[in-house]
Amino acid sequence: MYRQIIVPKSNNYLLNLPTDFIGRQVEVIAFPVEENQISEEQSNSNKYSWENALKFFKKNAVDFSKIKKWKREDLYE
Repeated sequence: MYRQIIVPKSNNYLLNLPTDFIGRQVEVIAFPVEENQISEEQSNSNKYSWENALKFFKKNAVDFSKIKKWKREDLYE
């Protein structure tokens, strides 16, 4: 999915699509967006940044160095 909010300066707009969209059906929809929706979406985009994801995964990571090593033969004892 490719989504971009713009403020057009005229009634013509040139749309550059990603290369993986070539040869596929693509739906283009244009409708006005209220200002409060734009600010809300921008605040949500900050919430899901890669820095926050990295902090989350570092905080909840499992330390495998503390797990006891075992061998296949140990299963049969």
